[in-house]
Amino acid sequence: MILSLRLVKIFETFQASISTEEFFLIILLLLPSIHFIILPISYLIATTITLTKLSSTNELIALNNSCISSMRVLKVLFIITLPIFFFNLLNSIFIKPASNKFLREITESKFQNIIATPQKNVFTRLSKGKYIYLEGESKKGDGIIYASFKDDNFIAVSALTGEIEKEIVNFKFGNLIMSKADKTEILDFETLSLPINLDTEKKSEDLKRGYLPFLELLKRYKENPNNRVIKTEIFYRIFYSFAPLILLILSFPLSIGFSRHYKTQGIIVSVSVGLLFYILFSSFDTMSIKGAIEPYIGFPLIYTFLILIAYIAFLKKGIIIKKR
Repeated sequence: MILSLRLVKIFETFQASISTEEFFLIILLLLPSIHFIILPISYLIATTITLTKLSSTNELIALNNSCISSMRVLKVLFIITLPIFFFNLLNSIFIKPASNKFLREITESKFQNIIATPQKNVFTRLSKGKYIYLEGESKKGDGIIYASFKDDNFIAVSALTGEIEKEIVNFKFGNLIMSKADKTEILDFETLSLPINLDTEKKSEDLKRGYLPFLELLKRYKENPNNRVIKTEIFYRIFYSFAPLILLILSFPLSIGFSRHYKTQGIIVSVSVGLLFYILFSSFDTMSIKGAIEPYIGFPLIYTFLILIAYIAFLKKGIIIKKR
């Protein structure tokens, strides 16, 4: 669902200007961001349903009678969770920022130079806040729209046909619109060639927090330690990687003790635990960015609170740590 929503948003922006290769490349670049959210949730649901089933069929009791305590089961699950934790850490620090940066470069290049197929009597979107309206029947200007934006300069072409050769677009039979500041010119043409890469330079300061490499974040933090956004992003990436481990510790005692309807109970537990975790994490992330709390205090405070809840649940469920 998340992938579909992201793709729909991209296609609404770029319309018909994405090739098949770019389509599959965009899907590949979106996967790290989706895994970043989905992986902990998927593991949480799988774990809670498994535990509630073991509890409902009395298999945990059988394991306890065989001198295999619930804590030993937790240790096994903890070991299984470690590879997920390390992958999440690697994804959070390196893979996701790199893919987001690459995806941003692709989308920004599309914003700078867009080719779209217009529809008559419809506003065709060229870029964010930029539209062209094609009215009535015309032998010229009803096939392809090309638009390029650079600072205050605006170039638009409405042509009957157009072909892309390397970095040049060759148009035939259409109109050229050139706008600079308050001056606009409209010219008719039979043939016209334009470069499609007018401005490919990207400024690092324009990159959002989620796109910067981790080492770049550390460098900027040393240059400006009072930057709340950079400081929060560093702690966010590190502490969010522990999500699978924290979710396991919190959900384990809550998933034990059900006698029937294990799937329903497992989903209820996983949804409740997941919502609690993500609401707290998102809230403290926002508070940290706004300066209400320091990230090195807020994120550890979340985990301390959740572990405390888990400890109380362990006590109420009678799960006692014993050496066997």
